Amino acid sequence: MVFFLFNNPLKANLLEDYWKAVQNSKEKFEISDHSPKRFTFRFGGEIPGVLHKESLNHEIFWFCQKYLDKYHSNLPYPRFKQDIRSHLTEFYGDPAQNFLSGKLSFSCFSGWKEGGSLLKLSFFLNEEEFFPYRWDYYDSKGQLFLTEEDETKNGKKDSFTYYSQSGCPKEITKDKNDFGAMDEWWYFKNCQLVRVEYDSNENGFRERICHYENEKETYCEGVGEKEEREAIRFETNQNFPEALKFYRKSLMEYKKEVSNGTSRTCSLLKKIANIEYNERDFVSFTKTLDEFFSIRVCESDSLDVLIYKSYYYLYVLGDYKTAKDSYQKTAEIYRKTHGEISPEISLNLAYSQFMDKDPNACLVSLEKLNSRRLTAYPRFFLFYYRGSCELSLGRYEDAYTNLKRAQILGGEREFLSVVYYKLGRASFATNRESEGNLWTHQALLNDFSLMEKMDTDPLFEPFFNSPNGKSHKRKYYLNKPKIQ
Repeated sequence: MVFFLFNNPLKANLLEDYWKAVQNSKEKFEISDHSPKRFTFRFGGEIPGVLHKESLNHEIFWFCQKYLDKYHSNLPYPRFKQDIRSHLTEFYGDPAQNFLSGKLSFSCFSGWKEGGSLLKLSFFLNEEEFFPYRWDYYDSKGQLFLTEEDETKNGKKDSFTYYSQSGCPKEITKDKNDFGAMDEWWYFKNCQLVRVEYDSNENGFRERICHYENEKETYCEGVGEKEEREAIRFETNQNFPEALKFYRKSLMEYKKEVSNGTSRTCSLLKKIANIEYNERDFVSFTKTLDEFFSIRVCESDSLDVLIYKSYYYLYVLGDYKTAKDSYQKTAEIYRKTHGEISPEISLNLAYSQFMDKDPNACLVSLEKLNSRRLTAYPRFFLFYYRGSCELSLGRYEDAYTNLKRAQILGGEREFLSVVYYKLGRASFATNRESEGNLWTHQALLNDFSLMEKMDTDPLFEPFFNSPNGKSHKRKYYLNKPKIQ
């Protein structure tokens, strides 16, 4: 499936976005200081003209200290130069570099005093502000004893991990269904998960218990489990129609016991949707998706299904608007779940936006991808989509630069004729006539059917006025009846 040096404007814009997000977070949590609301990249003025990584790192550090002082006033924070320096070196690292690498989170650390405790507080970027989502508590010996987490990142703590003296988790309790009470209990022995118990309808009866060995689920007991085991057996043997039948039976039995949608409902629907998609039963697949997304708690477990749905609308149906909206949601869920940007999802989002004739949105989606993190294959699409969107906006110089990068990388052979064609357009638009003639010639050698599109485009007039262009045109129209 389908990942900038200080003087690079794109990198500067990325750092500025994170700077603004920190300032927005200060407003959100009512933290005030004298930092500029935003940087402007210009000469002169009262505020810095260039935002360096060190400035952003310093801003994050002071945001952390002010947040901890206000919301965790029982904990100390470093106040003296020597303590601050050691704190930055030992705990904080380089948050700005993490942002530029695609990771959209950072951690704050309380001060350390002999005999005191330590809090590590992690923030994630949600839209344009940072929000806390994980609290790690350490005792006076530096031993982690409790983790509180907002796994769904909806503003409420829903997972609590308790650790033994050895630092291993001994129990986790979760409000997985977001109904306000604990409904999952995870038990550990010798640092390894051995059992998970579920009370999904919160009636005091744990209707499902799953056992684990070596961190892998071995078997489960409870409502619908027998049918699901049969489904898994058939699926393992690639008997997908029978597997689908038993997954549906399992879901039906489970709904009799637990009528409200739960994480298990979501899990079974995902398995059903997976088979329907792979078997290309898109009518049933669409209905399963509708049911899945009608259940509120499924959102926290929706990433795989959203990827299927988005791909289906983009590449199977060619419904670019729906695909664009779906990939936007997919990107948001991925960012919340993993705390970073997915290059594959961002590239597909950009493509759907381009196909939906929204090139500005396409460029925004591509802007936050760091080309240095990408292998050659996705890097080709980054430059190809970027050049294509710039070309449709009439930004020919930028388009030429990025399409040339895509051409150098190569990509799949089926895309090369279109890259050559677009390079030809960009070359003629920027008065690179000799290059335009070369790229156009290469495009036609790879795909002669591009002739009609070129023939109606005024940018290609220099080519068709040349002897080579006239020869191509004459050859195409003489052979057109044969081609048809």
